[in-house]
Amino acid sequence: MGTIQIRKVARKVTIGKQGEPRQKVEKTYGKIIYRGTLRLSDMAEHIMKHGSVYTEDVVIGVITKLRNCIQEMLADGYKVKLDGIGTLYPVLTSQGVADAKDFNASENITRVGVSFLADQSKKSTYKASAMRQDTNLSTQVYEELMGEDEPTPDPTPGGGESGNTGNGGSTGGNQGGNDNPGGDDDPEN
Repeated sequence: MGTIQIRKVARKVTIGKQGEPRQKVEKTYGKIIYRGTLRLSDMAEHIMKHGSVYTEDVVIGVITKLRNCIQEMLADGYKVKLDGIGTLYPVLTSQGVADAKDFNASENITRVGVSFLADQSKKSTYKASAMRQDTNLSTQVYEELMGEDEPTPDPTPGGGESGNTGNGGSTGGNQGGNDNPGGDDDPEN
């Protein structure tokens, strides 16, 4: 079982239903304190510590081969499901045209990328319920280290008003009274 450290973040949010008078209020939310980003070599070393018979270079070789094959399959239009982890799949953004005969992929496709959907099967450890059950959440550790007893302003540019709900990476504005912008919007840190 792991421990995720949480810091308190004060944010101004708009509450109330659209079309009705709305007001801005300050609320305190939790935000994950990321410990860092683990790279391929870090993960290979970690795998070895779990009693793997394979050396770090072999683990790195297998993961590198997997990465290259995933890239190849995605480029060929396949979804790639890694059982117990999730599914990677190609996505695109395109400009619409009034007449279908005027659509040209090289002119109208504006972005090609990759999305990820965490495994949501009953036995998945990546489901929100399983993550919550298998994780200790600690705000006390951070507060004790920092001598903090009041909510801390959000240091992210723009005060974190993106409306990221932190629910599966979905984003959207605070509409219909949704006042939970306490999501983590920078998974790289």
